[in-house]
Amino acid sequence: MLTPNNILQTIIIKAKRLNLLAFFVVIIGQSFAQNCSVDYFPFKDGEQINYDAYYNLKSIWVAAGKVRFSVTDTIYKGEKCFHFDGKGKSLKSYDWFFKVRDHYASIASKENLVPRRFVRKVNEGGYKIFYDYHFNNNETAKVYQSRTDTTNQNKIKIPKCSFDVMTAVYYARTLDFTGLNIGDTIPLTFMIDKEIYNVHIRYTGKGVVKTMDKKKYNCIKFRPMLIEGTLFEEGEFMEVFVTDDKNRIPIYIEAEIIVGKVKAYMTSMKNVKYPLTSRIKP
Repeated sequence: MLTPNNILQTIIIKAKRLNLLAFFVVIIGQSFAQNCSVDYFPFKDGEQINYDAYYNLKSIWVAAGKVRFSVTDTIYKGEKCFHFDGKGKSLKSYDWFFKVRDHYASIASKENLVPRRFVRKVNEGGYKIFYDYHFNNNETAKVYQSRTDTTNQNKIKIPKCSFDVMTAVYYARTLDFTGLNIGDTIPLTFMIDKEIYNVHIRYTGKGVVKTMDKKKYNCIKFRPMLIEGTLFEEGEFMEVFVTDDKNRIPIYIEAEIIVGKVKAYMTSMKNVKYPLTSRIKP
């Protein structure tokens, strides 16, 4: 008998590990271009956006977990900065079987969104990861892999116009997408786990998305070039929908993975900076 637990177990075995937040921030972070300039910030202190993530196997959709992104103002080493925080967790009904608690946090300059620090903490079924990036003017980064052992570190070079994955999510929302033609591809550079990735996205036009609460939004659509990993094959097997207004909020993501399909819906948002003019009135 095919049950949600059977499906989740199959996904874990075949994909090796389930990383809700890594999946989410990478797919959003890969979905936009960058040009090293920031004209405006479409987010503000207090913004919070929540998502539900689902997995599909053999035509059955299974609620897998929840993801939350938030923005706060902070001071870091005397500089005014944004603190971007992302948390992902499995549903409590699955914690006994495979507990997921992921946490990503970035600090970036309020002047140009250059990353100052990035922390990635992963706890998935007993499998743990810790990375703590300390950036030096976006040219190099000292990366610690232990909370207590400061000798466990590496120094990596960082190309210009590159971001950690959390800052890339928010930097992407500052971009102006007017002038793109359907099929245009745009480069993106981001870093995760001490690796630098150069990928591209393909603009696929505009569409309408209905969220789980039946609200409709006019959206901009992209297909990112994915990197091969435990969940994805290399290629354009994903589409991302963001609000077609000044907020550029990711509303819906759908993708093919090695063991089925995934999707994520925005379920709630608060303290957004601009009016949601993309919302279609009933």
